[in-house]
Amino acid sequence: MKQPIRFFAIGLFTAAILMFGYFSLFDQSTAVENAPVEDLISQIEDEGYRVITEEEFITFSLLDLDEADVKDKQVEKEKEKEDKNKDSKKESDATKEEKKDSKDTSSDKKKDEKDEKKSSDDKKEKSKKKKSETITITTDQGVVTEDIADMLYKEKVIDDKQKFLDYMEDNDYSPYIQIGTFKVKKDMSLKELAKTFTTYPGSK
Repeated sequence: MKQPIRFFAIGLFTAAILMFGYFSLFDQSTAVENAPVEDLISQIEDEGYRVITEEEFITFSLLDLDEADVKDKQVEKEKEKEDKNKDSKKESDATKEEKKDSKDTSSDKKKDEKDEKKSSDDKKEKSKKKKSETITITTDQGVVTEDIADMLYKEKVIDDKQKFLDYMEDNDYSPYIQIGTFKVKKDMSLKELAKTFTTYPGSK
């Protein structure tokens, strides 16, 4: 009988300890719940922590996000600016190169035009000089139109002997050829040549 009573007493003792523990904890949580907020804040701050409200927490969170966004935007803007500067520099270099090429081309074109003009002027001058060159042709007794055509062709006053002969015949100049010394120019027309050789004593 002693042994069951002992076990029963041990059981009661254990239950009392458990209940004491439970109520100790329950009483502490109740004490924390019932404690004023100011006391709790001061206790936490004494431990080195900082207490903020939910609104303050949200505000700080948003500020952190905004600062991060601002930084990201600044980085993006700087990158865009650098890209624009690079593109602008490339365009500027390309434009300078184009202008240089254009200038060189324009300079070359002007030079070519000058050379062409000079060459053309030289040719004209030579042609003019050649045409204005005076040639002396002498006709003697018995000289006929064919002889004059040969002399004119030889001196390069005319390009086509037959054309000269036909003109003299068609316009009835051949029978009136004069004897003497005649001065002719390379730029004279067939009519002028015909009149020169049919006018006595020749054109001086």
